[in-house]
Amino acid sequence: MSQAAQRKFRNEVEEFLSRLELRARKLISLADVLDKNADKSDVTGYRPFREEVDNFKALSIVIMERMNKLESHPKKEELEEQFHKLQVLMLRLVIKTSLKFFFIMSAKEHLPLGAREMFQSELRTLYEAERMISDPRYISQLDDSAKEDLDTAKDILEEIIEKAPALLNFNKPRKKKRTS
Repeated sequence: MSQAAQRKFRNEVEEFLSRLELRARKLISLADVLDKNADKSDVTGYRPFREEVDNFKALSIVIMERMNKLESHPKKEELEEQFHKLQVLMLRLVIKTSLKFFFIMSAKEHLPLGAREMFQSELRTLYEAERMISDPRYISQLDDSAKEDLDTAKDILEEIIEKAPALLNFNKPRKKKRTS
């Protein structure tokens, strides 16, 4: 690949990393709001945080794709290190915020209709986080409490899913009543 192409990918990675850092700052801000309003939290209050996590993850995929195209660029290692630091920050934030939110939701007697589907999606996110935690690039930057918190969050979430109401399914055929 030409030097011009390498420079283009490096510039894109730098720009995207800058945007990822802004997303990380927004995640921190949203996590702080959730933390301060923990006792008043509900499913709708958690949604902006989750949407921003999804945005962060989507942008991360784009960055990884661009970084893979950087062959032996002198700044590649530095850019990868910056990327991995942001990933660890996101992981810590997701684990800590999710744990607190799930703990609060587990104490609620009634959850809204459709909560089961939302929490099942959260469970997938936690399993994805667990996979990331076991990655050698991240494991050295996370302490044992992160893994313990993640396990606790998964346990609480599984309990919530069991008691959470599902969305109504209007596509199920009804049994016809016999008329005699």
